[in-house]
Amino acid sequence: MTRSARHRTLSLLTAVPALLTLLLVGCTASPAGADEPTAAASDPVDAIVSIPAPEFAPVPAPDQPLSEAQSEAERITQLELKWQGVLAQYPDAVRPEVAFEGYLTDEDEAAVLGACYEDADLSVVPSTPADTAGYSGLNYSASTEADLIAGWACNAAHSTKATTPPPNDDELGWVYDYLTSFYAPCLEANGITVESAPDRDAWIESWPEFGWFPSAAADQRFLDREMDAALHEACPDPGTYRLEHRERS
Repeated sequence: MTRSARHRTLSLLTAVPALLTLLLVGCTASPAGADEPTAAASDPVDAIVSIPAPEFAPVPAPDQPLSEAQSEAERITQLELKWQGVLAQYPDAVRPEVAFEGYLTDEDEAAVLGACYEDADLSVVPSTPADTAGYSGLNYSASTEADLIAGWACNAAHSTKATTPPPNDDELGWVYDYLTSFYAPCLEANGITVESAPDRDAWIESWPEFGWFPSAAADQRFLDREMDAALHEACPDPGTYRLEHRERS
């Protein structure tokens, strides 16, 4: 199956999610003569459950790192996608001519890209790890058409270098199998509604615009950080499993 039309960034596989810390709730002694409360009655975190995990296949190997030409093609592709985002809000926006000044490094991101945003009078949003399509986590807030164009121009002039290839079909298939055999059932065991999974081949083909991905986001219980951390511990997502597997290997 070919995926040339689907060569875009995917944070799911290439940007590993940060591990949540499970906050343990200690038990304190009750006053003499008082009834001892049960853990389930005092702490809903204790009601979070896991399920037996199947024997997962080894995580498939990724494709080779991008060549110089592929990295440059990805930069141009992502820049075009960003401009389409501008046009989605302002269809009559005029795209400025901007010369690419060079790839950013982790060391000069704030000094170069941050300075570009500030020079354009944009409010800088704190940095997060760069994604593998070559776009820094350093961002800006925009409230007008001029802001969006100015922000786009900064990204046109400066971006980090894409080196990680998009996930191949074997990797995507592994994620689908993990979701359907463990992650979705684990969420359901905790009372979270999960829609039926699509056909495996169709899900792989839909990358990177997944129409189905199990999540607890709509469940108000897990807006609580402690509850969310407990669920993450009981039902690790595919990215967490991959990270832990790599650390143990």
